[in-house]
Amino acid sequence: MNQLAKYIIGIAVALIIGFIAWYFSDIVIYIIISAVLSLIGKPLMDRLTAISIRNFSIPKSVAAAITLGVMFTIIISIFLFIAPLAGKLFTSINTIEIESLGVMIADPLKDLNNFIINTFPTLGMDFRIENIVIDEFQKIFTTSSVASFFASVTSLLFNTVIAVLVVSFITFFFLKEQNMFDNMVIALFPDRYEENVKRALSSVNRLLVRYFIGISLQTVCIVVLNTLGLYFIAGLDFSLAIVLASLTGILNIIPYVGPWIGAFFGVLFTLTIQTPEGVEVGGLIIKLIAVFLSTQIIDNFVLQPLIFSNSVKAHPLEIFIVLLIAASVAGVIGMLVAIPSYTVIRVFAREFFSHFKLVQKLTDKI
Repeated sequence: MNQLAKYIIGIAVALIIGFIAWYFSDIVIYIIISAVLSLIGKPLMDRLTAISIRNFSIPKSVAAAITLGVMFTIIISIFLFIAPLAGKLFTSINTIEIESLGVMIADPLKDLNNFIINTFPTLGMDFRIENIVIDEFQKIFTTSSVASFFASVTSLLFNTVIAVLVVSFITFFFLKEQNMFDNMVIALFPDRYEENVKRALSSVNRLLVRYFIGISLQTVCIVVLNTLGLYFIAGLDFSLAIVLASLTGILNIIPYVGPWIGAFFGVLFTLTIQTPEGVEVGGLIIKLIAVFLSTQIIDNFVLQPLIFSNSVKAHPLEIFIVLLIAASVAGVIGMLVAIPSYTVIRVFAREFFSHFKLVQKLTDKI
């Protein structure tokens, strides 16, 4: 068989696999989520299976069940703590008077509006930032949208329960038989590439474990810092402070863009739900921005370099360019999966295309 025929067959097989993955995308997503959870739980799983007292050691099935239980206990505990507070937040949003919100933020923005009008006269004398904010707020949180959200809760809960059961089942076996997912991937390649794929998967597992653990720690740090800042500096109620901090922590997972979205909604929710007694709106806005900005500076200069660069062994500029490409191709979802996907591509490129100079440069730190 000539080389051209091999390439054609290889491309055809890749297209068939891609079509099957697209057609059964829900199942593929469940498998990927389970693989990620198994990577996150791998350190605990390894510690449990390493315990040995005389001739007794914890069976892998028991260790996998304990690991899965610990992960879901943490997730459920966070949900049970946040859900009532988030419900109160949405209820408050549904009763907001949009006009009062515009009046509330108009005075602090007066000087800024005048500056923008003087700088950009073409905007017109009637330009107001608060009008833009109110319009966007109305689009997002209209009565119909909030009602639609609560109307779809039953369907959402049903789908979530099914997904949790499926993911739990798959994750249990990925934890118990840690080579299962690797064997599924190896089966897609010819036998002569088996050793290359094994080495690549070993590197991918090591890097992604560090990355996901780092992301989890980063989120916790963001939530703690913002909670303390919003409670002690901005003077918010602790319940509101922790809900807004959790929101910013979750959105912070979206690189570069997420923190600013979280800060915007944090300020907006605070102004519409709770303004501490005796505090001027302008001063409150400054305190809120100071809290979010301080946390973002700590994240940019301390947390992110340790996580994004060191965990996946890539240069910060390299990561930034990858995120820009992912954002232009697939938006926010692309940014979320960009770094893990790029890590996998780099590792496999090192194994199969190491003779290219560009690949050598991009993978020399792995």
